[in-house]
Amino acid sequence: MKLNKDGLKEVTLWEEKGYHLPKYNREQVACETKKNPFWIHFGAGNLFRAFHARIVQEMLNKGTLTRGIIVAEGFDYEIVEKMYAPHDNLGIVATLKSDGSIDKTVVASVAESLPLDTDNETAYQRLKDIFSNPSLQMATFTITEKGYSLVNGKGETLSDVSADFQAGPQKPASYMGKVTSLLYARYKAGAKPIAMVSTDNCSHNGDKLYQ
Repeated sequence: MKLNKDGLKEVTLWEEKGYHLPKYNREQVACETKKNPFWIHFGAGNLFRAFHARIVQEMLNKGTLTRGIIVAEGFDYEIVEKMYAPHDNLGIVATLKSDGSIDKTVVASVAESLPLDTDNETAYQRLKDIFSNPSLQMATFTITEKGYSLVNGKGETLSDVSADFQAGPQKPASYMGKVTSLLYARYKAGAKPIAMVSTDNCSHNGDKLYQ
């Protein structure tokens, strides 16, 4: 059993091992998502896979959605390079239930994974293209409190934030600078609306993102 698109062709083997598999045409969903993205998430870790990506999968299984989700990782780029890419953006969510049983689901709703890295010109241009697309409706976040920080513990502006203010939006270094740059690309492409939603487990998460 291999966790990739070819490995999933062994449907009977996966099901015999107790795994729930996606019930939709993954190639078709991925193609439609890349052409007309509607949801991008920042933060490619376990919370995203277990909640956001799984919610999208459940809606795809029901036919409520026809497009998947795109994820960008802004801290540890190796998550994309060493986890998502080798496994064709597939993941496994294991849930320990109250009766001691384990629910095992192969989550296939991630259509595309990208590093939020301005040094990677191809990936960052792709993110700009996604944000410039009128079809994009929402961006969500699980980036921990440090992702929203503009100042240190002393209230001093962080060095990469200061550099971004000076250099402008072309090649930002800070997390919020990169997000702002992508929003600016969307503004220049027609100022289309978008919902920006923090789903981080911290107090006043929406206020932190808004500020």
